[in-house]
Amino acid sequence: MNKKINILLVDDHKLIRDGIKSIMNTSKRISVVGDCNNGKEAIDFLKGKGKKVDVILMDITMPELNGIDATEIITKLYPKIKILALTMHIEESYLMKMINAGALGYILKDSTRNKLIEAIETVYKNEKYYSSEVSMKLINHLFKEEKETESDLSQRELQILKSISNGSTNREIAKQLDISNRTVETHRRNIIRKLNVKNTAELINHAVSEGLIKV
Repeated sequence: MNKKINILLVDDHKLIRDGIKSIMNTSKRISVVGDCNNGKEAIDFLKGKGKKVDVILMDITMPELNGIDATEIITKLYPKIKILALTMHIEESYLMKMINAGALGYILKDSTRNKLIEAIETVYKNEKYYSSEVSMKLINHLFKEEKETESDLSQRELQILKSISNGSTNREIAKQLDISNRTVETHRRNIIRKLNVKNTAELINHAVSEGLIKV
């Protein structure tokens, strides 16, 4: 890597900023071009020197303008600048808000020097970077989101699912609920799609195992 990566530090603790500067001084590939106390200062800094910044190391909880809101603003105004969240927050809510705001990476402050440099170089190449602890949080979130989507059946769909489990045909279900056969068939297809199963047997087994119905 020939060109130096110019980074901007945004953190409301001077001790943290000074510590990162010291770390970066040991790298021939990275240069600190500025440091700011909060998101508002970062945006003001970029108005004059935005073209000089490649990567921003962004804290989350800061006065005046927090890292989440600052990230959202900066990624819209300066889409070429990559943002790496550098924080002590491992909570899922912070992680997802930063990712949704446009952060390309997320690393914890207790990471090693080499991991921090690796993270900076990775997001600079427009690639995502998450520390190992963060990756696990992200995987758990995606798994939970998938499970919630699978079980997101309407009350009508649950009624039909229960009738299917009792062995009722589409015609019988339509008569019970006073709806058309075509409507029942549409609901059946939607239930199978939402629960990601192939046929009625799998549908019933899945519904019972997930506690959606009792037989």
